[in-house]
Amino acid sequence: MNAATDVLPGVTPAAGFGRRLLPPGDPLEGAAFDAVFEQKIKPGLVRCEAERRGAVKTFVLALCAAAMLAFLELALWPKTFPAGRLQAYVIVFSAAAVAALGYVPVRKVAREAKLGVIQSLCEPLGVRYAPSCAAAPAFDTFLGLKLLPRPDGKAFEDLFSGRRGVVDFDLCDATLTQGSGKNRRTVFRGQLIRLTLPRRRLSTTVVLRNSGWLARFECPAGLRAVGLEDPVFNKAFAVFGSDQVEAREILTPTFMQKLVDLESAYAGKHLRYAFTDAELLIAVEGGDRFEIGGMFTTLVDRARVEGVAQDLEQVFELIDEAVPA
Repeated sequence: MNAATDVLPGVTPAAGFGRRLLPPGDPLEGAAFDAVFEQKIKPGLVRCEAERRGAVKTFVLALCAAAMLAFLELALWPKTFPAGRLQAYVIVFSAAAVAALGYVPVRKVAREAKLGVIQSLCEPLGVRYAPSCAAAPAFDTFLGLKLLPRPDGKAFEDLFSGRRGVVDFDLCDATLTQGSGKNRRTVFRGQLIRLTLPRRRLSTTVVLRNSGWLARFECPAGLRAVGLEDPVFNKAFAVFGSDQVEAREILTPTFMQKLVDLESAYAGKHLRYAFTDAELLIAVEGGDRFEIGGMFTTLVDRARVEGVAQDLEQVFELIDEAVPA
């Protein structure tokens, strides 16, 4: 697999989908992946491609109609209303509304193509996929443990559920915003992952990116800072827990090294973890994932599918590496 989208810095692309995602002999490795693409994915993309061409033509006509409408509004603007900001607002709003209406068929085809690709990739893995969800799994716990900032607005999509080895997992894309209007800003965009571990913990341990002296303000309620002896780990992370002994039991030297390695591989992605009860919660910042690309070129392109496959592969690799032994 040579093509990919949104590759995280420091993460080496795999040569083929399934190299780390599946052990040898499973249905999406090597020639088996070729078969999935040719037999399941490509026929669906061919059907969507015909619809895409028609939708794009509709959108182009809508753009022409929007331009004509703007010209007519400009020419026929009542003389009793002086030209100015109101005229500009009316022209821009009406033209944008016509263009947006014309783009609806394009968006519909994009959703159908994406759904077909992801479901075909997930089916052999026994993974369930839903394009949207009302809320992220354990979202209130993410907020309570300060893995995420409290948002004024939130949106979730691309929900995956299944099993990896001995753990059950749920993950989704999340976009969180604060403020409104011109002051609205994105405070988190990335993946939220919940793992159900075979061993239940009696305490809570939270691992956040180290922010120096600000770390004391980030300590979740009811927890205390945990001092660890690894200087490399302490430089990257700040640890808080309700039980110092269990926190150190979780954060063995081997596991701390795994987290340091992940921090290096996902540089700038602000990895955060929480062990609570039987769950491991992970938040990782990043761009939009699991997208098949733009709609103004052909959909029948293997590189689009490989990009989605690598997004899945990288997230599953993160899950595998983040689970303590």
